[in-house]
Amino acid sequence: MVPPVSALGEERFRELLDARGLLRPGALAPPERSAVFTVFAQRSDAALDIAALKTHASRFFDTKLGLTVAKSYVDAPPASDAARIVLASDDGAASGTRLCFGRPTDAADRAAAEAAERAQSTHGMALLAHRCPMVWLVVRESDDDRVALTLAAILASALLGPILAPAGDELFGVRTARMKLEGRPRPYR
Repeated sequence: MVPPVSALGEERFRELLDARGLLRPGALAPPERSAVFTVFAQRSDAALDIAALKTHASRFFDTKLGLTVAKSYVDAPPASDAARIVLASDDGAASGTRLCFGRPTDAADRAAAEAAERAQSTHGMALLAHRCPMVWLVVRESDDDRVALTLAAILASALLGPILAPAGDELFGVRTARMKLEGRPRPYR
């Protein structure tokens, strides 16, 4: 039986991984869109470039980033994967561990991006989302989860794609994510 993401602790998560730290096929169902920030990714696989993520976390978000379980991509990169990513910030506001699930983009993802863009009366981000063959789903622990939003922004900055809000009503980039984290009003409208 595939466990729900909400009941997945670190020990149970580790049981779902193979010896390379990769998610076993079918071991975990993707989380529901309403529980995650959906980050569109221009990579064609679910391999995480940990060095790039660490650099972006440190340079642009003043945080340190790591994995609870190391990954080895010596063979072909996976089509889908999951990771528990740890963030640590000096001020503690963006410190914690969040589950992230990478999978190929599907028609529902693209449709949600288009709907969000129409709702915002903006243009361009949905086109970018259409060029992204993968998504990373960052699981939130609350409605105002700064750790999940920070992690989504770090992923978006490294993977060069937009972020879809959990409610599906907003599609935004790294700049807007940073403004949300800083408590500043949105730049447009």
